[in-house]
Amino acid sequence: MTHNYMGYKSKNDCKVFLLCWMAYFSTYIGRLNFSAVIPEIQKSGIWSEAQIASVSSVFFVCYGVGQLISGILGDRADTRKMVFLGLFVSAICNVGGFLFQIYPVFLVLWALNGFVQSLVWTPILKIGSMQYDIETVNKFGVDMSTTVPLGTLLSYGLSLVTLLFCPWRFVFLTCGLFEAVVAFVWLLATKPLLKKAEEKPEEEKKQEKIAAPPAASAKVTLKAMAVSGVLLMMIPIIIQGTLKDSVTQWVPAFFSGQFGSATTFSLALTMLLPIVNVTGAYFANALNHKLHNEMATSAVFFGLASLFLVILKFFGTKSMVLSLICMATVTNCMFAVNVMLITLVPLQFAKLGRVSTIGGALNAIAYVGCGALNLLAGKILEGDNGWSSLFVLWIILGALAIVFSLLIIPLWKRFLVKNREY
Repeated sequence: MTHNYMGYKSKNDCKVFLLCWMAYFSTYIGRLNFSAVIPEIQKSGIWSEAQIASVSSVFFVCYGVGQLISGILGDRADTRKMVFLGLFVSAICNVGGFLFQIYPVFLVLWALNGFVQSLVWTPILKIGSMQYDIETVNKFGVDMSTTVPLGTLLSYGLSLVTLLFCPWRFVFLTCGLFEAVVAFVWLLATKPLLKKAEEKPEEEKKQEKIAAPPAASAKVTLKAMAVSGVLLMMIPIIIQGTLKDSVTQWVPAFFSGQFGSATTFSLALTMLLPIVNVTGAYFANALNHKLHNEMATSAVFFGLASLFLVILKFFGTKSMVLSLICMATVTNCMFAVNVMLITLVPLQFAKLGRVSTIGGALNAIAYVGCGALNLLAGKILEGDNGWSSLFVLWIILGALAIVFSLLIIPLWKRFLVKNREY
């Protein structure tokens, strides 16, 4: 009798995926809760718009810098313990956010939260490249991408329910406790599972060695990144990070400020975005099966996102429904690009044994760039034409991403051809 373990080859493989999924999923609970309470913070008047943007930006920058460190450690250290440390300390930071709303203290807590959350993604990528054969590892990457929209959905959902009954600071307590539970589930459940991976049949081990050979030198890795176009890819990666996270973060504030809706209603509307976004990964994967080029697929989704940003700029502020459709389409497209550039591109470097390092570098540049541009967004929103000017910035970024994506397509195509030959 043939068993179907969600498309994975064994029960153990399926369990490892589910635990990895749960771990990364929970990081969004302890991250986007800040975005969910922004309208309440604005109403309280305890922080300025620039200070709110600074808290968000310091998270992104510290998360990005941490990704560089995490990427290098992920190819060398105990990945299981790294993930636990990231989740547990993030939980502590969230509980700290419940206890302290003084701006400098919260800024430090959220900076630390960003750094420790960076310890989760690249070790999980490493686990995936070690656990699965070449055929299965892409499925693992696409399936893992659903953590982003569904984590966003639950983060806003938990925040919404908490806000219905408690002051906004309790959102951090709720989310922190959730992360702490997941951290200990991960620690206890992965120990026997990852041990079982060592007991696989010899034939399976041989296949996995193809996907995870000894790590290449820094010189060889850097050369591969240059020749493949990955270094140039960092511009589109920064832009997708900005459009994905910046749009998601500012949506509740936009509906609350532009249309005068209550925070809870704004959150309820925002929760529609991740429901739509969960399809982005699978649309992207389906298109990529036809184009066989992650950069070509990304260019298509950047183009579609830019079109809807133009519609948002000229018509979105007149209609709540239209603005919601535009923002949902933009974030859906950026989740699709995220799967291509942040998940599937690093997995193409499995033969160099540098999946974690490159995954960390690409995620780092995405978040550092997003953090810097989010500071700019905060300044823009303090101006007279705040939202209109911010939409113009997003349109310019979308156009720039299209240009760079088109330039990189032939470089990435040549790299993929050579990669298949070896």
